[in-house]
Amino acid sequence: METLIIFLGVFLPVAWGIWRLVQYTKDTIGTNSPVKVKRTYRAKSWTYFATFDNVMLYLVGMIGFFLVRGTFTFHFVPENNAFIGRIFVFTVGALLVGGSLCMLLIDLNHWKYARGVVIETFPERHELEITFEDAKLRLKEGDIVRILVTGQITKMHITYTTFHLDNGHHFILPYKMPGIWVIQEYFKKIPTEFRHKRFPFIP
Repeated sequence: METLIIFLGVFLPVAWGIWRLVQYTKDTIGTNSPVKVKRTYRAKSWTYFATFDNVMLYLVGMIGFFLVRGTFTFHFVPENNAFIGRIFVFTVGALLVGGSLCMLLIDLNHWKYARGVVIETFPERHELEITFEDAKLRLKEGDIVRILVTGQITKMHITYTTFHLDNGHHFILPYKMPGIWVIQEYFKKIPTEFRHKRFPFIP
């Protein structure tokens, strides 16, 4: 029985990971690719805020909170270094809490630009339709003339993308918007610029 439990504990996560990889390949470049079949992408609040990165962020924030609270309850040895120890623990906890809150605020800021957005593909016409809360945009080859990616590109890859149109207008989508990659997959060779921004809040 113990052998079966160990086997399942090892095999099931590996099998799940392989299945997810096969599904991802199928949905991006395989038979279910958006350039081959009609696909629809939309952001849902629970999946937007419950990603693996967000769960880790919440855990880091909780650890920071307990460290800050522990500053006033921990027993430090030796006693003559207690003040330095408390300052150190408080600083580490405050940095963890502050960093987590900052990332959460960025997520909330970006969510405003993903909420209610729907991306639909029309492979037979090689067009995309993007529905916003107050407008609908149909895109074909040549409509997007420039792409600007702003944010922490090399470290945490927290970004937002500004798509400039040939009519002088533009629209913005955050990096966590499902299907954002499809836009560049449909319309290749668009000039793309990258701009580093430590705290990529969308203005």
